[in-house]
Parts: sequence; C-alpha cells; structure tokens
Amino acid sequence: MIGTNSISRKKIIIFDLDGTLAKSKSNLDKEMATLISKLLQHRYVAVTSGCSFHQFENQFLSRLPKRTNLRNLFLFPTCSASGHYYNPKRGRFYRAYSNLLPKHAAMRIIHSFEIVFKKIDYVQPEKTYGRVFENRGSQLTFSALGQNAPLHLKQKWDPQQKKRLEIRKLLKAYMPDYEISIGGTTSIDVTRKSVNKTLCIKKLKQRLGVDRRDMLYIGDALFPGGNDYIMKSTGIKCISVSAPDQTKTLIKRIVENDSDMQ
Repeated sequence: MIGTNSISRKKIIIFDLDGTLAKSKSNLDKEMATLISKLLQHRYVAVTSGCSFHQFENQFLSRLPKRTNLRNLFLFPTCSASGHYYNPKRGRFYRAYSNLLPKHAAMRIIHSFEIVFKKIDYVQPEKTYGRVFENRGSQLTFSALGQNAPLHLKQKWDPQQKKRLEIRKLLKAYMPDYEISIGGTTSIDVTRKSVNKTLCIKKLKQRLGVDRRDMLYIGDALFPGGNDYIMKSTGIKCISVSAPDQTKTLIKRIVENDSDMQ
C-alpha cells in the first residue's frame, strides 16, 4: 500500500494514458475526466503515451470539463517523442518539440518486423481493423489487430505480453539504433534511439524547474519491455496500476489531501 504522504507532496503527476487513465483507445469516462480536472487545480499534470496527438484530442482533451485549468497540463504523445504545451493566449495546445523518424526509417522498421515474423512463423490475424502499421511521424507503431480493433478482441490477443516480448527481443537485433517498447494491448512502438518516455522528465524540468523527487509516475506497463518500464531508470517515484479504477483511487487520495490543505 502506498502511503498518502508519499504521493501528496508531489508537484507533478505524470500518467500513462491507455490502461491507466482509460481503457485502450477508449475515451476518458466522466469520473476520470472530473478527477483530472480537480487535480489540475493544484498540481501540474503530464500525460505521456504511444498514441498520436490527434488521439489525445479525441480520447482525452475532448472529455475534460470546460473550465479545466489547461495551463497546468502537458501532453507528450508518441512516447514523449514530441511534446504539446498549452498557449492560454490562443486557447490551444501547440507542439513545443518533435523528434521525427529519419526519412526512410518506416520502410526499414517494417522490413525488420517482416523478418522477425518469418523467424517465429507469425500468423497474421484473418481479420484486422484499420492499419496494422502506422507512421506517427516521430514513432512507428505495430498494432497486431489494427488500430481500430474492438477492445474485447485486443484484450484476448496477448494478455500476458508473451507474443510481443518475443517479437521485441528479436527486433532489437535488427534495430539496435532504435527504441522498441510494448504499448497498449496489442502494440509495439518504435522511436529513435534515446527517444522514449523519459524525455518528458527532462522537458518538464526545463519548463517548470521542478526536481525529479517532486514528480510521480503512474502507469500500467512498468514491467520489463513495457513502454513505462524505462521510467524507473529516472529515479522518480513510480506506481504500477492494472486498470483505470486503481488510478482513480490514487487521484482521489491526492485530491482529498489538496482539499484538506485549503
């Protein structure tokens, strides 16, 4: 059990998105959206995910209450390969930085996947939903069932991450100059070397002047190979959750503490 005092003093709360704040590729539910809005009244909040900024807009931003304090919110799509900050004068988020993949990287990455698939006799699902490979500019993502697969099918495909961990292990031999991590329920994310979720820590320190010990990370993929695991190397406090309901419990404790301090 994590003590309330151990998290209540944190100035920046950093979240993963899918599996942490919302179910995979699903919108924030009303309770979570309200909790995030309350948290933003007194804390800085950052969200880093393998998804694109467009997905952030649809799945996350559009669900927040109208009077949410967006000045305290920082978004880091594509595993922090890019960052989006709020401009209060224009009333919108802008891209503060990006780390685009090299020009011909997508072809090389997809070819490496194809080599690995042959090695393990990987059988493509008979039916897929949307693109299996998606170039998000600063990240290429493989989604086994397609980007738009129903959640109940995705949850059955690789619940213990065994398939993706095997693929990732073999991919590393062909792409040692890239970051490869497991995201969501069926995805593998590929970004440039040294471009991973930890980049948001560096950017937040530069932007806000807040020390690492004042940061807290909450995610559902803190296991080896997961796209949250590397956050443990930063030295900030990390809490593992298995579903959004657990995240809600943690946020409620922080929000309640803020109310008691008023």
